[in-house]
Amino acid sequence: MTVPMFPIVLDLTSVPMFVVGGGEGAAARVADLVGHGAAPVVWFDPTSRSAAGAIQAVTRLPVSEDFETYLPRLVFIGDDLIDQAMPIAAMARAAGAFVHVHDHKASCDFHLPARLRRGRLLLTVSTDGAVAGLSRLLRDHLADHVIDTDWAARVEELAARRADWKVSGVRAGELFKAIAHFVRACGWLPPPRSA
Repeated sequence: MTVPMFPIVLDLTSVPMFVVGGGEGAAARVADLVGHGAAPVVWFDPTSRSAAGAIQAVTRLPVSEDFETYLPRLVFIGDDLIDQAMPIAAMARAAGAFVHVHDHKASCDFHLPARLRRGRLLLTVSTDGAVAGLSRLLRDHLADHVIDTDWAARVEELAARRADWKVSGVRAGELFKAIAHFVRACGWLPPPRSA
């Protein structure tokens, strides 16, 4: 039975995290996290190939004392460590962290959706971890045919108008109607399909 996942958007600037593993997958994960503003990232790379950059690099696998010291909230374990993943995941969970084991759905507390970002507009596509490749295909279709780069400026324009509407006294219940009317008037979305 598949458990439906609950999507959230998380501010990573103050969430301690571990990335465990070496190789390109772990390096890409660290780069992605740092690119999203994650500051407290400790990268445990037993291959000693990591470049510290904006994170702390440790050239061994984590031990229980590391979890007690850093108190990570998220732990990403790379696919190069699948044989050691379960003991590391157990230590992480005992410390209160959520765990993601690359490409091992049954061992994950959370999944990562395919993401499409246009400025402050963020769209995500997920199959609850069932078919990550399909999520990426759908994201790419949206990027190529539906949500072009103009949407970054559109979000900023609409955010400014929303702020003005609020100042002028438009109440919360009416804001959605004002936004919808503005978007339709600009022709930013196709008309709804007829039933």
